[in-house]
Amino acid sequence: MNRIALAFLLMGALVAGQGCSRSPVAAATAAPADAKPEPAIAVRTAQIVAKKMPATLELTGSLVADEISEVAAASPGIVREVAVDLGTRVKAGDVLVRIDPRDAGMRLTQASAAAAQASARLGIATGQPFRPTAVPEVRVAKEALDLAETEATRAKSLFEGGSAAKSVWDQAKARAEQARSQYDAALNGAKQAWAGLEAARATVDLSAKAAADTDVRAPFDGIVNEKRIAPGEYAQPGRVVAVVLRDDPLRVRFDVPEADAAKVVQGAEVMVSVAAWPDRVFLGKVARIGGALRAQSRALPVEAEVPNPAGELKPGYFARVSIVVTGADLDTLLVPASAVGSTGSAARLFVVQGKQAVEHIIAVGRKVGDQVVVRGALQPGETIAIDNVSDLTDGARVSVIR
Repeated sequence: MNRIALAFLLMGALVAGQGCSRSPVAAATAAPADAKPEPAIAVRTAQIVAKKMPATLELTGSLVADEISEVAAASPGIVREVAVDLGTRVKAGDVLVRIDPRDAGMRLTQASAAAAQASARLGIATGQPFRPTAVPEVRVAKEALDLAETEATRAKSLFEGGSAAKSVWDQAKARAEQARSQYDAALNGAKQAWAGLEAARATVDLSAKAAADTDVRAPFDGIVNEKRIAPGEYAQPGRVVAVVLRDDPLRVRFDVPEADAAKVVQGAEVMVSVAAWPDRVFLGKVARIGGALRAQSRALPVEAEVPNPAGELKPGYFARVSIVVTGADLDTLLVPASAVGSTGSAARLFVVQGKQAVEHIIAVGRKVGDQVVVRGALQPGETIAIDNVSDLTDGARVSVIR
């Protein structure tokens, strides 16, 4: 072997020896000399409080509208204007749809003229009650009857006194009977004419209502959920033009298991939570309790009412319901609402142990002021973080602010 080859072998052995003197794991895990620990997260703290609270049931249900009205046209005609659309807020009496009023107006004019004609024929002013003697034909027939009866009475007296022949009495009596028939006929005619006048007045009222109904109005305060007609379409009587919901208050429908059915009473407080408002609890009261259990589920249907003045809740929301029931008070744990965070679909809070935050997955119950009821592996008096919760993770370093 020449000197050059020997030199290369010695250099290779030296490099190999140096590479084996330090393991790959040690090289990979060695921390830089200037590495610093993660900074502590500043938090304020509070203690978990134990308190006796009324017993509650945790159930699920749905929000539904207090009233749903499919508002229909009552008068036929061409739609001139649709004043609302999906989501429009309306008050009772607000115009939803306007129908061309010209046809209804002409029918009202025609009916009014027919009623005026019938009234004039009877000699009765508009609004006056029926008086047969006010009808000219009846008045004339009554006068003729009175005269004929007077003459018949006189003729009878003369005949009975021997001063007149029987034929005179017979003729006078016949004239009185004829006058009676004419009077009865006039009276019946007047009654028929009066019935015709009442029918004409009813037609006027119906025509006036049809003219007023060309404006289709909201039946109650609420929100428009559907618009079912457009300008230019022909609205037949009974056609639905809009659907209006009353959403204040809303009804919360839920079923109570048979074992707990006797614990639910009218007026009991109800706490409602929905996914759309995860940090809110809406309060209501039990308004209606079913008279029988559902045969399939063996559960009692119950409805509560929840005020919704700002329209934050929507019919159709899935609801988590906590209802106060009769029975002994229970030991519960309360924490400030700000202490509760979320991870995915679960709620969590952080117990502060020394300078470290320990995560606890919990279940959240009713809200009491600015506190909430929680359930989990917790103990009264434990210290918990009440701010910057979204920045914390299990095992994170914390710095407690006094």
